Amino acid sequence: LDAINRRGIQQNHNIAISGGNDNGRYRLSLGYLDQQGIIKESGFKKYSANLTSSYRFLESKKLGVDFNLMTAQTINKLAPISNDAGFQGSLIGHALQWNPTHPLYKTDGSIWVNNNLGATTINPMAMLDAHNDISNLTTILASISPSYKITNNLEYRMLYSVNYGVGDRKSEIRNWLNLTGNLGWAQSINNKSVNQALNHTLTWTPKITDNLSLNAVVGYEYLKFDFRGNGMTGNRFVDYPGLNYWDYMGNVPANDRSIYSFASPISELQSYFARATFNWADRLLLTATMRADGSSKFGANNKYGYFPSVAAAWNITNESFLRNSKLISNLKLRASWGITGNQEFPSGTSIAVVGIGQGGNQNRVNYANPDIKWETNTMTNIGLDFGFADNRLTGSVDWFTRLTSDPLFQFDVTAPGPSEGRYWRNLPATIKNSGLELALNYAVIRNADMTWNISGNIAFLDNVLNDLQGAYETGAISGQGLSGATAQRLVSGQPLNVWYLRQFEGIDKTTGQSIYTNGGNTLFYSGSPNPRQVYGFSTDFSWRKMFAVLNFNGAAGHLIYNNTLNGVTPIGNLGTRNVASSLIGGAVKESVSNPIAPSTRYLEKGNYLKLANATIGYRLGSLGKVFNNVTATLTGQNLLLFTNFSGFDPEVNVDKNVQGIPSFGIEYIPYPTARTILFGLNFAF
Repeated sequence: LDAINRRGIQQNHNIAISGGNDNGRYRLSLGYLDQQGIIKESGFKKYSANLTSSYRFLESKKLGVDFNLMTAQTINKLAPISNDAGFQGSLIGHALQWNPTHPLYKTDGSIWVNNNLGATTINPMAMLDAHNDISNLTTILASISPSYKITNNLEYRMLYSVNYGVGDRKSEIRNWLNLTGNLGWAQSINNKSVNQALNHTLTWTPKITDNLSLNAVVGYEYLKFDFRGNGMTGNRFVDYPGLNYWDYMGNVPANDRSIYSFASPISELQSYFARATFNWADRLLLTATMRADGSSKFGANNKYGYFPSVAAAWNITNESFLRNSKLISNLKLRASWGITGNQEFPSGTSIAVVGIGQGGNQNRVNYANPDIKWETNTMTNIGLDFGFADNRLTGSVDWFTRLTSDPLFQFDVTAPGPSEGRYWRNLPATIKNSGLELALNYAVIRNADMTWNISGNIAFLDNVLNDLQGAYETGAISGQGLSGATAQRLVSGQPLNVWYLRQFEGIDKTTGQSIYTNGGNTLFYSGSPNPRQVYGFSTDFSWRKMFAVLNFNGAAGHLIYNNTLNGVTPIGNLGTRNVASSLIGGAVKESVSNPIAPSTRYLEKGNYLKLANATIGYRLGSLGKVFNNVTATLTGQNLLLFTNFSGFDPEVNVDKNVQGIPSFGIEYIPYPTARTILFGLNFAF
């Protein structure tokens, strides 16, 4: 791991210029980011520019126009790391498996390639050297927003924006790498997206009485998304020094070359909405919202979804019986209820999508389902905000529940349908998330020269899936000998993504083989990957011109599946590749022939506490007559981690879905988490 890792240097520079008068203002900003990845050869660069301006016309200044233009160029050099590769396909896996007693380099300094350790053992340095993967993305976001103040209390605004993006990605694996099946491979991909938005709003803000005011908005919104692209791949390249394979794709034999292109179905969203907020003497507040959203992603019978919400707050502090209280400085009771819709699914979800091959051959990529409807979330929240002793002690208590109905997933077509193909449908199920959240903030010291604040929060969470008919497998487990294995299930009455595994009881003292309940023929529901508690703690301190901030976060009450231990460093590696140290030296000797079947053996508690951010800074003020508001800061990120989890990081975000059904809580040779030290200097002139 030390051989493939490095201390990456990151630099981030931004400069902004602004000016104007009562008739118009502008702001121009430029940015440059250069971040070396902590994996050698990886990195990210970004060049950006942003121009915003606002103008007022007519003598009354009632006519206004706002402009915004933002452009960015990003260059991303990717490391050969994948969350679904077999035991040969990921750099992190190679680094973990490499026999540490075998050199990475020959005596002449060149990289070992034909290492005589077996065709499936790959030198991680050779993997880095043979792999090249670069993506370029150019984006332009432009908008114009005219407005007119019809009366002092009535304003119309229109917004039109376009988001244009064009990108290309070029990848290669040189032919000398001893990766099974590798004969020299390359690909070149080009994608383009054009997204447009049109928005009209009418805002009315009358003061109905001295104590009652209204803020009302009605509007219309239209969104359009267009995404398409093309690419080519080739295999069996001949090396030409100084050239990348993608520079001469015609070099490979015709049978080892392929081209493709696609045009995703255009997606459109049309919305009508209205919102009204009443404020009575800053004592009672009421907000009501109604949306009607129509999306082309849904079936012809269910294009539109209707989503109301209502929220109320009672500012008890402003009541006469508390207005002059010396103990209670803030007391507010809140309640809200609302329904939102989810349409974050691929375009063409409800229609027939085909792939067109040579000679007009067609295959169905997606089968039509005109009955697909919106996935909805119904949310309820009741909360209390409080403050005591001139807000020296403040906090809040919230109870919440979220009920997801008609979740939408993609499935294989089953008999008597076609032998292949997929389609989307709503599951007759509900997912309930509920919990209680507490937050407290205490000003330990508060005077002119010194302040010290401590704050903390914790949420107690519960998660359950109900009303589902049947069960669905997900949570793919990867690695040698684990193809097609899964570890999670969607089933009614259990937490979402409940672990569904063999029950591991230990290693047989005589045979060295794993012992499972019922001989391993029965799978058991074995706990949840969803945390039962999520918490945080922070403190900030300032003394005159110096300040410091510490932020911790953590989670507890959940289980993580260590797929890295299961599939990358098992006992079967012994003698050829590296193994996990936890497998050696125990009272019972495990046989190298012990199969690595998924089981509860690889479930670990995911409890952790992390020092996510620590900052110290100094406000220098003005330096001479040129530099003003000068502040220097030193920040550390991911400085400390307290956990018993044996993998890379208990904050797992590896996607191990099966056929689009999401997974959660599986760790598998991820890109390592970086510990970052940042020095910052901010000033104006």
